[in-house]
Amino acid sequence: MLQASRWRRLALAIGKISRPRSVATGLATGLIAAQPLWAQTADNSAADNPGYNPYLYLDWLPRQQLGPQRRATLPAACTGAFVAPPRNYSDADRLPDEAPLRATADESEWLDDGTAQLRGNVHVTQGYRQLSADRVDVNRAESTAYLSGAIEIREPGMLVRGRAAEVHTDSEAAAIEDATYVLHEDFIHGSARYAAREASGELTLTEGDYTRCEPGDEFWRMTGGEINIDNVERQGVARDVRLEIADVPVFYFPYLRFPVGDARLSGLLFPSLSHSDENGWDIAVPYYWNIAPQLDATIVPRYIQHRGSGAEVEVRHLSNWFNSELRVAGLPDDKGGDDEDARELIREGFPEDLVLPAKGEDRWLLNFEQQGGNDSFWHTDIDYTKVSDPDYFRDLDTANLSVAAERKVNQTVQGRLTLGENWRAKLRAQEYQLLEKDKFDTFSQLPRLDLDGAYRWGDWALALNHELTRFDHEDTQTIRFIEDVGDPESITERTRNFINADRARLDYELDWDKQWLWGYFTPGIALRHLGYQLDDQFLAPGTTDSPEASAAQLTLNTGLYFERDGNAFGRHYVQTLEPRLFALASSEADQSDFLELGNSDISGIDPKSNNLLFDTSLFTPSFHQLFRDSRFNGNDRIDDADRIALGLTSRLVDPASGRDLFSASAGQIFYAEDTRIELDEPIEDSPRSEFAVGIESRPIQSLRASSTLIYDEQENELNRGSFTLRYLDSDFRLFNLGYRYLRREGRFDVEQLDASAVVPVSASTSLLARANYDVTFERELEYLAGVEYDSCCYRARLVWRRSLDNDLADVVTPEELEFDEGVYLEIQLKGLAGLGTTVTRMLSQGIANFDQREVLKQ
Repeated sequence: MLQASRWRRLALAIGKISRPRSVATGLATGLIAAQPLWAQTADNSAADNPGYNPYLYLDWLPRQQLGPQRRATLPAACTGAFVAPPRNYSDADRLPDEAPLRATADESEWLDDGTAQLRGNVHVTQGYRQLSADRVDVNRAESTAYLSGAIEIREPGMLVRGRAAEVHTDSEAAAIEDATYVLHEDFIHGSARYAAREASGELTLTEGDYTRCEPGDEFWRMTGGEINIDNVERQGVARDVRLEIADVPVFYFPYLRFPVGDARLSGLLFPSLSHSDENGWDIAVPYYWNIAPQLDATIVPRYIQHRGSGAEVEVRHLSNWFNSELRVAGLPDDKGGDDEDARELIREGFPEDLVLPAKGEDRWLLNFEQQGGNDSFWHTDIDYTKVSDPDYFRDLDTANLSVAAERKVNQTVQGRLTLGENWRAKLRAQEYQLLEKDKFDTFSQLPRLDLDGAYRWGDWALALNHELTRFDHEDTQTIRFIEDVGDPESITERTRNFINADRARLDYELDWDKQWLWGYFTPGIALRHLGYQLDDQFLAPGTTDSPEASAAQLTLNTGLYFERDGNAFGRHYVQTLEPRLFALASSEADQSDFLELGNSDISGIDPKSNNLLFDTSLFTPSFHQLFRDSRFNGNDRIDDADRIALGLTSRLVDPASGRDLFSASAGQIFYAEDTRIELDEPIEDSPRSEFAVGIESRPIQSLRASSTLIYDEQENELNRGSFTLRYLDSDFRLFNLGYRYLRREGRFDVEQLDASAVVPVSASTSLLARANYDVTFERELEYLAGVEYDSCCYRARLVWRRSLDNDLADVVTPEELEFDEGVYLEIQLKGLAGLGTTVTRMLSQGIANFDQREVLKQ
């Protein structure tokens, strides 16, 4: 330690004077902690020392040496983290230009030429900045310091080590030879022949490298010419560099910008790559353009071997009032794909435009989403998607856009307004584009206005709901289809005439909602009115163009809660018994004017051709649907069926967590003998509904099982049944098992099995699989198998998929459908490049809880 007089002279030579000894103990402790373990345990080899950590000099700590709080925030794929030693010396939290400079050394000497020499364990601090070296020569006249030996420069979130350095004490700039650097929070580290630290905080590396991989496992690195890292602007610039993967150069970049941490920055993202029988190689190379802080775009040129070249563009914009996303994709002059099955059908006599309808066509997709209002008294929502043809998603999907659909795409624009505490108004325009070629398009709502009031006085609740909708469609639509699937001579056309209408619906309800710990009692009274104004172009003679119906209804929804304590399998639980009753009594709502309205030559092909059914269907049967005040999903019918629904539920509840360990429910509806309205005709001969059973169990937090059974007592048939098993634990093991059965009168029954799993076989590697099997036709619907490797440095997924090719479902019989196979690859270099969404979307759609697993791993 310097003597006081010699310290005072040194302090004057370097800068401000302060108490010299106050920092020595704390700083030395921090620096000793940063020494490699082999320096601390010189007598022990790495093999003999289980705590050996060769990367401690980079502030790297393996997961088991981290504190509980730091481990909790560490991503599951990472085996450790960069952790700086504590700064527990005086003024450690102050800015350098606001704090005194302190220094310690084993020896110091003042020379006649005005320089000072510090030798042995030199430690200098000024505010949050720390410096250490074996030797420091200070030139006060030039405001420079020359460091040599084991050099270490620290600032919050940054460490630089080197062999020699020159520091300008006025500008705070520094140049280091043979440098090694770490940016702790951004998980960045590397080395350079020369490293320059500017006064602004920028770090410039000459003949250096950059990576976000863990030390000793650098799967990728940027290396070469010059790399500039701006930790303030959160971006980096590389010139004359190459990207090395597994020490193999794969790309050369004369100029490249990349983000530091999670910041957005313009540049190429990593391509997505896949191969399938029909499309061949599918390659997409995204480019991310960070236009402004509130505006960015992703531009994706795409090449599909057997279809042609196209592009996808996504633009995102944020403002104080609106969040907007625009997605556009296009593929001009589609080559039609390499489909041998389609070519064989053409040789058998099927017309090419029916088998390959997209060949030679321009394919495109448009999607626009916007949310406005941001929790103010008004809110807007736009969800608009349109594609060039129904086969777009089946043929092309999207390489990088988060847009997908199965049966239809939505086209909705709506706005909502809050009118005081009790009223809400909503105006909506909505259309759907069906993606099934043998189906008629649905009606548009142009527009729909809802004005709803809600009042509450203690246990009393009043709802005043009003709806006015204009249903619009082209007057006539014709579709082309094959009458006898598999026979090219049976091609025919089907025409449907559409009756456009205005619909008005009023629902006024007053309820007394009384709740107790032991039960609830909710009687209510409701008035309902439904009326139409019809366009009369296709109405049958003598049919009214303004049908209407009204009903007054009484409802009662009540239930009781019984519970008792119990023990089983060494576990305490609470068992409940919950009987429930729902009753509805309605005046007669004569809705016969809603049926058989059409005056069409093809009357009877589709119930909607002659009945007023614009947006209405029956709810899918289940236990919970027994207790609704309407059996209809939509407003085209008033449910006037007098009935009583009885149900019973029993649960086993874990009193500690409140989780249902097991629950079972069963119930049925009993109808009065009066005629009631159905979708298509009045039905009189069904005194009770199907018998509904629901079972759910969650014996542990990670496991959930459920089953639904719908049994028809009159037919002595099981109409519907399902079973699902879901498992996801903290080790990211995921298992799903599902079974579904649906009896369909006059058609093939639906019976399917679905199983999927994600099984980690090591800390970084997981196996992925899914099997979806059609029991009815004894064939697979989709098989999927793959492997995922996920580390702190990169993630790679390789997936093989075999799925039923439904492109020809309207041409050949179900038994004759063939399969399409493909191999898909995605790679993400974390901290450098993004990836396409093909594999991720495929796994999210095919494997239940896969998205939740991704969230848990973060």
